[in-house]
Amino acid sequence: MKKKYRILIIEDSKIFRLSLEEILVGEYEVDTAGDGKEAMAKINENTPDIVLLDLMLPQPLDGFTLLKMFKNNLETAVMPVIIMSALSSEEKIMEGLELGANDYLVKPFKSKELVLKIRNLTDLVYKRSLKSEIDKKFGNINNFAEESKISDNTFEAVVDQFAESSNMSIPDIAQKLSVSVSRLERLVKNKYKVTPKQYIISIKLQKAEVLLRQRNNTVKEVSHKLGFNSVAYFCQCFKKKYGKPPKMYSSDFI
Repeated sequence: MKKKYRILIIEDSKIFRLSLEEILVGEYEVDTAGDGKEAMAKINENTPDIVLLDLMLPQPLDGFTLLKMFKNNLETAVMPVIIMSALSSEEKIMEGLELGANDYLVKPFKSKELVLKIRNLTDLVYKRSLKSEIDKKFGNINNFAEESKISDNTFEAVVDQFAESSNMSIPDIAQKLSVSVSRLERLVKNKYKVTPKQYIISIKLQKAEVLLRQRNNTVKEVSHKLGFNSVAYFCQCFKKKYGKPPKMYSSDFI
């Protein structure tokens, strides 16, 4: 049985904090912080499973500053973060994702959308913790030496770095990680249950979904921005992942 995950809401608006807490408190353990200083104190006391982070927090610890602090600390680097912000420019969205946020929601957003994104992240946390427990209990003799050469964060960082490039190739990534292509294929398949190519496409589509939701770019622009050589192929992949073509994709707001 899955544990009840702890969510920390970092939001300076008391009304919005209370609204989010009311939505989530039944399914999760919810804690809140009104500024960066309070957030860091609570994280140091008990690291949450997921953070909901507002960007427009009082200085000096605004949302971007906090996110950088999270990702530069070994204890909090893998802590999933969903940004919630009224800042809707493509520049701010990409900055948040490049700093390591798992997702970016532009206010106002539909509560159901937030709940689904949190659920997806908690499923990921659960699978990782389950795999860790299995490895500790039974060991992983065949793959231990190889897996020590590549970490989740390193592979994810390289993919994220090249996510907007059409020239990204599996051999390039393998070379950066100092492993052979066959070894990279094996390690990624073992960790993520997909091939490196499938993982890369999934990351590109996640970024595309965020961009399309903002309605600041055409489908063709998003396709080219994320390195798809064919708009038709991009549309095919997007529809397979999200259930509808990108031209029809829109967010439901409340």
